[in-house]
Amino acid sequence: MRLKMIFILGLVYAVTAAPLFLPGELRMIVQPATADAAEVYFQPVSPGMRGSYKDLGRFIRALQIAEQRARAYPDDLAPPYIAFGSPHRLIAPYVTVRGRALASPVISEAYWSEGKRIRYDIVPEVRRVAHSQTALSRTVSREHWPLAEPAAHSMWIDEKTNRVIIQTTTFDQALRRRLAQRYGGVVAVKWAPFEQPIRSR
Repeated sequence: MRLKMIFILGLVYAVTAAPLFLPGELRMIVQPATADAAEVYFQPVSPGMRGSYKDLGRFIRALQIAEQRARAYPDDLAPPYIAFGSPHRLIAPYVTVRGRALASPVISEAYWSEGKRIRYDIVPEVRRVAHSQTALSRTVSREHWPLAEPAAHSMWIDEKTNRVIIQTTTFDQALRRRLAQRYGGVVAVKWAPFEQPIRSR
C-alpha cells in the first residue's frame, strides 16, 4: 500500500507542479477548474464518518425531510447532506434568495423508538451554492449522460461539493476541456488511476 501511494504521488507531481491538498477532506486538487477545463482531484482514501452514532438517527430523519424540500423546490435548493462530526450538522444548500427562506426553517419531528417517544428539533445550516437540484439532476440524466465519454466509468452527485463527479482511470486534458465546454463548472473529475473501470449503465 505504501509503495502504491508513493507511485500515485509520483504520478500527481508528473502532471502538475503544485497540487493543492485539502487535509480535512482527504482530497488533493491535481488541477483546479479554469474557464475552459474541469477540475481534477485525487482522493486516495474515502473519508469515513466522524462523530458519535448516538444522535445520528435523528439527523438521518431530518435529512430525509430536507431532501423532500429540495425535490419540491429544485430550482431554489440543492441536495442537502450531513456534515459528520461532534456535533453532527445538517447542511441545507440553497441557490436563490427564495431558496434561503425555504431551507432555513427548523426541522421538528416526533417518532417512536424502542417504546419511547423521541422528539427532535434540528436547525439546518444554510449555505449558498452555485448549482441547484435541477442543474445537478439534469446533468446526470440520460439526456445529457456524461458517461458517454469513453474515459468516464462512473458518475454521481456529490452533495458536499455541489457538483457531479465523473471518475476516470486516465488523466486526460482533452476530457477536461470537453466537460467544461459542455457542462461548465457543474462537473469535476475524480482521477482514480488504480480503480477498476465499472460502468453504471
